[in-house]
Amino acid sequence: VHVPNIFTNVFTVQTQTTQGNAVVDASPAGVDTTLTVDTHKYVAFIIGDLTMKQMFKNVKLVEAYTREAQNLLIDALEASIFGLWSSLSTNTVGDTATVLSDAEVVEAISKLEILNYKTQMEGAFFFHPFVYWRQIVTISKYYTWNTSQLPVVRDGNFGKMDVSRGLRGNLYGIPIYTSTNVVNGLSTYRNLLAVPSALGFAIQTNGGNRIRVQSQYMLQNLGTLTVADIIYGVAVLREPAAVLINASDTAVTS
Repeated sequence: VHVPNIFTNVFTVQTQTTQGNAVVDASPAGVDTTLTVDTHKYVAFIIGDLTMKQMFKNVKLVEAYTREAQNLLIDALEASIFGLWSSLSTNTVGDTATVLSDAEVVEAISKLEILNYKTQMEGAFFFHPFVYWRQIVTISKYYTWNTSQLPVVRDGNFGKMDVSRGLRGNLYGIPIYTSTNVVNGLSTYRNLLAVPSALGFAIQTNGGNRIRVQSQYMLQNLGTLTVADIIYGVAVLREPAAVLINASDTAVTS
């Protein structure tokens, strides 16, 4: 997949000092990023005739198995996207030994804002649950009301949550999401702040759906084989459009 990269501030504002003169045109450089679809993952299981006859009379139970297989494949895709953290070098905050602080959160936001990314309109935080529950929500500034003036961060609830899509609230107006797929390595959680153009994925599963599910009775196994699979690829599209936010995987905010 070829993804064009449109840079921020590629054009220059000119001044027409002499009326009637020809305009000075610009030729912005276009970068073509290649996203390779090269990963094929699957979940397969066989339910024998005896089990099917005695335990799987309820069709909903079979559907539950299939749904779980689909969830595992979506989880694998998400893990691959979070695995792109190692390619982020322009914007990095935090360290491996301490909890994530409010100063580091603000620093992460400022790094994208300075580069003219619309962080508060398009960006989102992605934290590991440990970092969110044991470090972020226990920062006193986030749950203590300022009686003299309205605080930037409202309270400990971080605004409205939406469990249906994993939204944990907002921090400085930026949505917060949590995922156990946030990479943990070298005693560090590799959390992210990113806008949509930073990381990308493409799915090319046969049949046109994100996940294909096929079932077939296998005589040699005396059972029904079900296979769910997905074909995808991931890539960093605009490396400066994301911030790597490091935090200790053991330290907690007191």
